[in-house]
Amino acid sequence: MNPNLSTRARTIYGVVTMKQCTHPCQTVAANYKDIEKLRAHLIEGYQCLDAWLAMSQLVTDPHQRKDCLERASVLDPGNEQIQVAYLEAFLTIEPNDTAAQQRLAEIRTMQLLSDVKTTHFHEKPRARLIGDILISIGAISSDELHEVLRFQTNGSVVATDRRVGQLLLKKGLISPSKLAKALIIQQQERSKLRIAPQVLGEYLVEQSYITPQQLELALAEQLRLDQKSQRFSLGQILVRLNLVSQARIDQAVHENELSFWSKFGY
Repeated sequence: MNPNLSTRARTIYGVVTMKQCTHPCQTVAANYKDIEKLRAHLIEGYQCLDAWLAMSQLVTDPHQRKDCLERASVLDPGNEQIQVAYLEAFLTIEPNDTAAQQRLAEIRTMQLLSDVKTTHFHEKPRARLIGDILISIGAISSDELHEVLRFQTNGSVVATDRRVGQLLLKKGLISPSKLAKALIIQQQERSKLRIAPQVLGEYLVEQSYITPQQLELALAEQLRLDQKSQRFSLGQILVRLNLVSQARIDQAVHENELSFWSKFGY
């Protein structure tokens, strides 16, 4: 999806070269129910988050509402409420879009987890971000990371390749094996800090079902296939490489779920 407003939306609203708008916007505060004045404000070229949000509440066409919320989500990519509203509007039009469904589920899950008052998720040191790890192992430079982060900020909420690692792969700045190595390091740091639920690969290594080297091999293969638009889960890759049986994968998934929920008394 285009990170900027769609052509259809530009035609409808007549948006031209953007100018920064103050927040909260006084123009919108005085005219938040007047669609024509809001539209005129945008036509003047203001990059106004408040105006797009107000417009999303006034338009009746589902496509127009989606366009308004898409623009708002790009202007404020860290606002989860706007992301949720946009994804819900997007799914009204494209109900079978799996990427949007998965992204919406991820946000809602993290919102639920953030409300759980437990030392498993709060007041603990954070593992390094994947970009920082890649710099530390000499895979990329700081300038390359900053370039990708700028691109990520301007990306579509729905796009699955907004992850830093995937963007670096797409731009040819790293190889799948380098990213796999960084992911292994990140998982090991998370495992030591216990700041997040264990992912399947981390659990398999901790239980000695596979070695860290085997996990790195599987992750690299998963990333290589992903670049060819061939989507396989980590468990499927491990089985394809004959590193573990499907029965062992099923067992590990079940054990991991029980271990996670036991921390909350379930």
